[in-house]
Amino acid sequence: MAHASRRTYIVVFVILAVLTALEVGLIYLPGIAKGPLVGALIGVAVAKASLVGLFFMHLRNETRALKLTVALPLMTPGVYALVLVAEAGWRFMR
Repeated sequence: MAHASRRTYIVVFVILAVLTALEVGLIYLPGIAKGPLVGALIGVAVAKASLVGLFFMHLRNETRALKLTVALPLMTPGVYALVLVAEAGWRFMR
């Protein structure tokens, strides 16, 4: 398993910088409702976390099983939050 080249790391760094600028820019755009704004910010944050995991934690070249040992614990709180929101909505509508 060969390590990525310096150029790869620089490209990933530039992409992360652009995504960070996008996050900051989203905050200052007028007329965006809070819900879609939060959804967009979470999406950009997940994309950035994925890039960091794939390239800087060297998960890109690992086996699927090892990738899942990292991804599943990270997804668990998100799934739990969705369940809580769904339950709160169900209780509110009753």
